[in-house]
Amino acid sequence: MSTREFSIIERYFKPLATLSQHENTVIIGPGDDCAVLRVPDGQELCVSTDTLLEGVHFLPNSRAKVVASRTMAANLSDLAAMGATPYAFLLAMTFPEAREDWLEDFSATLSDIIKQYQVPLVGGNLSKGPLSLTVTVMGTVPAGSALKRSGASLGDDIYVTGTLGDAAQGLALLRKGEVNGYLVSRYQFPVARIAAGRQLRGLAKSLIDISDGLVAEIGHLGEADSLGAEIAAGELPLSKELVQSAGQEAAIGMALFAGDDYELCFTADPADSGKIKAVSASIGVPMTRIGVVTESDKIVIRNSKGEPMEFGRPGYEHF
Repeated sequence: MSTREFSIIERYFKPLATLSQHENTVIIGPGDDCAVLRVPDGQELCVSTDTLLEGVHFLPNSRAKVVASRTMAANLSDLAAMGATPYAFLLAMTFPEAREDWLEDFSATLSDIIKQYQVPLVGGNLSKGPLSLTVTVMGTVPAGSALKRSGASLGDDIYVTGTLGDAAQGLALLRKGEVNGYLVSRYQFPVARIAAGRQLRGLAKSLIDISDGLVAEIGHLGEADSLGAEIAAGELPLSKELVQSAGQEAAIGMALFAGDDYELCFTADPADSGKIKAVSASIGVPMTRIGVVTESDKIVIRNSKGEPMEFGRPGYEHF
């Protein structure tokens, strides 16, 4: 490790390692070749890795706080989709130059996220190159209680949390030069639905986070159980800001096929609708029924007249 690399770690990242470390979690943190963690009795560990790239997952020359927020939300959302409680994370970064103002803002934003979710930074790596961030995030669930993509049954209701399509319009506005407002904030500073995922343990029969588009994610749920879905476009939860900015028709398209909202999509027994409503109210997160699981292996989207809608690619694809 070079002297410069060591000084960056010491100044901007090592202080983060002590923010939420508890003796019952972190035995050995950053500074050794590996972190040593203690998994609580009766808990299982959920682990996920995501890489975010400049120009793909965030716009070129994005502010450091946007990069940190989007990177952590994408990873924490995977924990939410398993019903997990954040436990610890590793961060590997490459960046072209060590700009102190950028690193200061990045570190400060990461500090806020660490405190909010009580998730310690336990190690990582720094390299020089195009801006790229890879996070390995860990969470815990009571043994046997992790939520999965599989588990849906014919006739189950399909729900989503929050509102959909906001981030897509926020990105479009950013590209036009707008830098403020609700929709831009929804793209730049997404919120992982950790509380919703935890509360849905034992209630949701299958669950996935919405990163690449609603229809694409429902397709993944269906693949797991060889089932299909019927979605009512008129039931999609749309924010008033999105409808006012993009119009009703475009808003529906964004809600169906755009990603980056990091909401949750789940299936549940129709008999549990009252319990879901109670969970939604208790944590202040809307949960909206948008469709039903079908025996067909296809996804049918019906417009306000009940007619099937034609559509092509169901969501974002990396390749």
